[in-house]
Amino acid sequence: MSISPDHPTLPFGNPERIKPSEIEEAIRVLVNGDRAAAARFLAYATESRLALDQTWVLRNPSGAIEMTALAAPAAGRTAMIFAPRPKDQASALRAGVLIDATSAGCTSMGVELAQALIDPVDPLEEAMFVSGGFHRLAQLDYLERPVPRFNAVQTPELEPDVEIRPWDQQDRSGLIELLDRTYEDTLDCPGLAGLRRTEDILTGHLASGTFKPEWWHILYVDGTAEGLLLFNRGNDGASIELVYLGLTARIRGRGFGQTLLTFGLSQIDGDEARTVILAVDRANLPAVRLYRRAGFRHSVRRTAMVRSLVEA
Repeated sequence: MSISPDHPTLPFGNPERIKPSEIEEAIRVLVNGDRAAAARFLAYATESRLALDQTWVLRNPSGAIEMTALAAPAAGRTAMIFAPRPKDQASALRAGVLIDATSAGCTSMGVELAQALIDPVDPLEEAMFVSGGFHRLAQLDYLERPVPRFNAVQTPELEPDVEIRPWDQQDRSGLIELLDRTYEDTLDCPGLAGLRRTEDILTGHLASGTFKPEWWHILYVDGTAEGLLLFNRGNDGASIELVYLGLTARIRGRGFGQTLLTFGLSQIDGDEARTVILAVDRANLPAVRLYRRAGFRHSVRRTAMVRSLVEA
């Protein structure tokens, strides 16, 4: 694996993919030597069939593992990159070389977009990923609210020209076309435009948590599909994830977002899950206001970093 020429020459050792016999040690380094955390991570990897093929390391002069980075492949030709927090600028640059190699290694698995979620208050962590070829996409606010119960959210009254229907799973092409129209002039992570194929985005939505077809709905205005709302059950079973809510430019600003969200919440009223969760681009003020009005409250904030692995 060649290293980007933009990176400084390393004083010793270049990134290398880990030997299978060293995977436990590499994961312990990734989690700062916490054996219990490493054991939990490896148990999760086994249970979820998470491939650890793209685990890369840098070694110190004695040959011991100094740093570990891991690429976890996901549906839709993406991979999430995990790396240690740097202690200083020098270690950030050195880790950037490791992240570069780890990300580039994903291309052998057909991955086209590498992603990372980092602490927004740690400039060194962002500098590390920038050194590894990433750029900032957005700051994401993670919001949550209790699952409504006892008919706390009523199904909204719809105008005669408005209809909300479950998505017909046979009409995949129609949903892709609708997704494309909701991306036009969107305020929701606009920097993603052109980085992923919509077919891959849909594949990722379908694989997020547990797909619940009865919770995927399309909004029609005058018989034309103009919006969609997608809920899935979370992997933990205790949450429901709002995977995506989008409207076409034609109907934005007319209250349809609230109509669609209220309808969706009414459909999950009384579910056994405890919490509804979502992530929103904090710069998307109309969406943030919509979710706040619906009772969602801030949980945590992360900076989303991305790197395209498709050759220009």
